[in-house]
Amino acid sequence: MFKKHFFAFLFLLLGWLAAFGAHAEETLRLLMPEPHGTTFRALYTGVEKGWFKEEGLKIEFLPIPGGAINLVSVLSQGGGDIAWAGGYTIIQARARGVPIVGIQSASAESLWNLISHKDANITKPADLKGKTIGVLAFSSATHFMVQALLRSAGLQDSDVTLRPIGISGPTLLSQRQIDAYVWFRTQGLSLQAKGVPVNLLAMDDHMPMPQDMILAPESLVKNKPEVVKAYLRVLKRADEYGRDPAHDTEIDGYQAKYGPQTVQDTQHLRVFSKETQDRARRDAAKNYKWGSTDPKRLEAAQESLLQLKVIDRKTPVDAMFTNALLPQ
Repeated sequence: MFKKHFFAFLFLLLGWLAAFGAHAEETLRLLMPEPHGTTFRALYTGVEKGWFKEEGLKIEFLPIPGGAINLVSVLSQGGGDIAWAGGYTIIQARARGVPIVGIQSASAESLWNLISHKDANITKPADLKGKTIGVLAFSSATHFMVQALLRSAGLQDSDVTLRPIGISGPTLLSQRQIDAYVWFRTQGLSLQAKGVPVNLLAMDDHMPMPQDMILAPESLVKNKPEVVKAYLRVLKRADEYGRDPAHDTEIDGYQAKYGPQTVQDTQHLRVFSKETQDRARRDAAKNYKWGSTDPKRLEAAQESLLQLKVIDRKTPVDAMFTNALLPQ
């Protein structure tokens, strides 16, 4: 009788533990402004190494068509928990009264560059006059970046031809249908590695640029801070793991699982990894604390967007972000 009761109790206990474990796992819905690819290598690493699971987290990837401009509405309506976006996004959202917060910044630097064909002879903002410049879309962050870059040289939109090009920058540039476009620095470095004659102009050197950020609803930050902390712990761990070139091939394999078509260009993968590692060294030289957001950069960028009439009011910068949940 005792043995029968013991096994019955053990069965119930194991069932309770299994149910508790399943209940304890927290799903974070990650809103992606672009399809699977190199941008999310740290996340793939965290998932495939089991680090998110160790923290009681499950990541659900949700690509959002239309890019970062559409992330805010989905995030604010409860359609996701975490969003990867540019720094302009948080400024615009707060100006519209949307309660979202930046929880981590990618680097002390902006990741964006103006990529131009060498024959266009663009080495400074003033050289943009008379040129055809590609942007992702009108009213996108890349559009605002070009406008701010023009203003830094005393130019207006009418001094250039602006053309919405989606993600066709490399093709249109090689065909000389455009003279330049705005995109991530890593793409420009990849083109250079392939022998394409391009110049890179760092936005940070000429205009107020916010850092690129990860966003979350205020409600998640307030009600589940430990969940956000756990997510950031894994992200930092995976980011640091990816800085070692010895892990490149392993992480390529993780990326291939989510976006097999994105690992065919092995040269781009190596350029991306090297730039990620180089940027980490540049951040370290500036004594940059991983993930931290600089309020002065946000303030300067907000003023720039106000001058461009992208936003119609300024909001408190200290409400736009928090550094309190970052790993120590």
